[in-house]
Amino acid sequence: MYWIIILTLGVDQLFKYLVRNFMDYGQSISIINGFFQLTSHRNTGAAWGIFAGQKIFLISFAIIVIVIGLIYCRKVTDKLTRIAFGFFIGGAVGNVVDRLFFGEVTDMFEITFINYPIFNTADVFLVCGVILFFISTYKESKIRE
Repeated sequence: MYWIIILTLGVDQLFKYLVRNFMDYGQSISIINGFFQLTSHRNTGAAWGIFAGQKIFLISFAIIVIVIGLIYCRKVTDKLTRIAFGFFIGGAVGNVVDRLFFGEVTDMFEITFINYPIFNTADVFLVCGVILFFISTYKESKIRE
């Protein structure tokens, strides 16, 4: 699990570094016309800008979740659950790093055909971790039946 945390954090910070240093703020690069683009964006809050400017709250909340995740994972032997927590914790740490060093999170993925907030690689890892956790929980419940 720890190597997954380190890998996700590294990938996240690499993408954010590239966006911060090679794209102008607000610049967009179309990847799939009318569907998906890279957009250099910053966010001082969470998704849709909620809790904007609440850096201390967001960092504190994330650290609590990370610590609980690390404690829980020490007791878990299921490989898929450990992978899920590795993604989730790595993503959470990635956004904490941004908030600590830059005061905001660097976002870059924009889905243009729906009204969805611009998000980043850490967010992708967080969501993948949650989905994998639900899958592992579902599998475990089926085994117990």
